[in-house]
Amino acid sequence: MSDWGVIGHGWAVRRLQSAIARAQLAQSHLFVGPPNIGKATLALATARALLGRDARARALVDQRRHPDLLWVSPPAEGEAIKVEQVRELLHGLTLAPVEGAYRVAVVDDAHRMTESSKNALLKTLEEPNPAVVIILIAPNSESMLPTIVSRCQVLNLRPLAIQDVEQALLARGSAPEQAALIARLSRGRIGWALRAIEDESVLAARATHLDDLRALLAANRTRRFAYAEQLAQADYAQIVEVLEDWLLLWRDVLRATSQSECLVNLDQRDWIAALAKALAPARIAQVVRDISDTLRHLERNANARLALDVLMLKLPHLAASLNSAQPGLDSAPLPGEVVP
Repeated sequence: MSDWGVIGHGWAVRRLQSAIARAQLAQSHLFVGPPNIGKATLALATARALLGRDARARALVDQRRHPDLLWVSPPAEGEAIKVEQVRELLHGLTLAPVEGAYRVAVVDDAHRMTESSKNALLKTLEEPNPAVVIILIAPNSESMLPTIVSRCQVLNLRPLAIQDVEQALLARGSAPEQAALIARLSRGRIGWALRAIEDESVLAARATHLDDLRALLAANRTRRFAYAEQLAQADYAQIVEVLEDWLLLWRDVLRATSQSECLVNLDQRDWIAALAKALAPARIAQVVRDISDTLRHLERNANARLALDVLMLKLPHLAASLNSAQPGLDSAPLPGEVVP
């Protein structure tokens, strides 16, 4: 059997392939796992296996234009999947397949369905059409109604080994140094890693986040609160992205006190070493906890501005000469700050 073009998750591919070969594929599936782990890629590969009877059909599936593939996702980042979208999807599933034996429906970010959307979908999951295969994609089972989860075959996709991600990047022509860095930054999220080598803005955003952190460590409270005010206006995903980049950096600082060979941010060795030398291990561990706590509060719908203000107060204050090799950083403007 082939790997369906899916990087990693071989066990999941083999399970689905075996079920299809035995004509015992479940009609309702729930693919769960962290963002950018490959859930949508696996869903598309499953649809390709069911609908791709020739090259033309496979190409249409990959483009999400096959007449028997119905794909639903939130209208925009952070928005909910509305009941009208689900009703349109369910209507499509009542129709006979156009070209093959199945109609395949994929609901991406299914955890973002409204309650009415989930209830509407539940009725179809209870009495599915024999020619229908439904795949739901969510970060975890807990974000879905238990009644929906109980009617689905759940595949829990886990992060890939860093070495596997690195090898995949090298196979795509990435330079060894770049592949090593991106693989570690990906934390096993192959989708993020592939996007990072294709889209320069991914690593550019990370660089900006780390530059902001450098400036904040040397900034006074007024400038820190100004940064918190600006960041709080961003959408949830962007705030999390910033804080996760900071968290990875500070975890490296903590590692550097004992095992520098395990660093994730390979391109920040000098700065990490300087931070590890300037702060006691207990203080570094506290920074890691503070950022982790902020992420947890935001996940529980805490007020973003308040949570970020508290974090700004807890970040250590370091002279620019200690936290960065860039001269004059302590006087550099933070994003959104007006300089006379």
